[in-house]
Amino acid sequence: MTRSFRRLLGSVLILLALVGCARHVATSLATPTPPPRPTPPPVYSLLDGLPVAPKSGRHRIAAVMIDNYPIDARPQSGLREADLVYEVEAEGGITRYMALFLENDAREIGPVRSARTYFVDLARPYAPLFAHAGENDDVWEPLKELRLAGFADMEQILGTPEAFWRDNSRDMPHNLYTSTSRLRTTAALYGYADKPLTSEEFAFASDPDENLQTPSPNADPADPPPLGASPVPSPTKPQLPEAIVTFWNDYTVRFHPTDTGYERIIDNVVQHDRDDPRPYLVADVIAVWIPARVLDVIGDLSMDVYGTFPAVLVRDGHATPATWFAPGPTMMPQLLDKSGDNVPLAPGQIYVEVLPQGGTLRVGKNIWSH
Repeated sequence: MTRSFRRLLGSVLILLALVGCARHVATSLATPTPPPRPTPPPVYSLLDGLPVAPKSGRHRIAAVMIDNYPIDARPQSGLREADLVYEVEAEGGITRYMALFLENDAREIGPVRSARTYFVDLARPYAPLFAHAGENDDVWEPLKELRLAGFADMEQILGTPEAFWRDNSRDMPHNLYTSTSRLRTTAALYGYADKPLTSEEFAFASDPDENLQTPSPNADPADPPPLGASPVPSPTKPQLPEAIVTFWNDYTVRFHPTDTGYERIIDNVVQHDRDDPRPYLVADVIAVWIPARVLDVIGDLSMDVYGTFPAVLVRDGHATPATWFAPGPTMMPQLLDKSGDNVPLAPGQIYVEVLPQGGTLRVGKNIWSH
């Protein structure tokens, strides 16, 4: 081995040693990979069961009386954004909505109309900002006492007019509107605190088929298997039945099933907001039979909404008989099975259809009435 070759070999070995040291130093100076942060558990709405932001429920519920008079009041505004909607007869066979808003902001809600005693009673368990335009004579004194006790009454005529506006493109009295932001801003001016919701009303299912194996109590043995029974495997998806709710005077609402929820249909028109052509999509329909008494020739009603009443839940193409349990003005109503356990709802918008005596719910060939 020549001297020049030995020098070359030595140089190569020194270079390799330096590279190895540099690699070792670079490795030792590398920032260690931090352990993955734990994923925070999901937060679900206490009112409709849908996933929401971590600060969900930070607002007080807004309950708004909404007109449903044919032609003049339809299409309404804001019902798409409601978490929970009550539909109850006002008088003369025409229904009225009480829409509850918690998670979503509705820029326009209406037309806003007057209250009835039983609407006030339906609202009280939610401790809401109760928005309406006047009331029947028999509501005035009870509302006055409730206001003195802290009930957040947002009445347009003599109460909190700043929370409302008129839309001159429609005729009075079907042109009064509000919004969730206007209600909450005005409420602060009148000392109504923005209390967060802390108690849950319904139980919600994570499995679409959870607790849906209840057959209809009046199904004909000759009929196909009842709703909720295990179907025979089929290569095609079966067509789910409509849910048809009928009040007095043949006033009828159809809930038409789609892949994403039930569309509401009145007078053969699919319901949607005035400024939004997308159909309303309802996850749960709860039919509840609460006896009503006619007070006068106008058709004003009296209704005691606290107690235990027969009910049927319609969700995901199934109908489940249940009991509506409304303990009183300080506790939210619940939907219970025969064992007293909560009947699980599908997460999403809920419609509670409060039916009078003789009102019917039809799902496929099965009919319920009380």
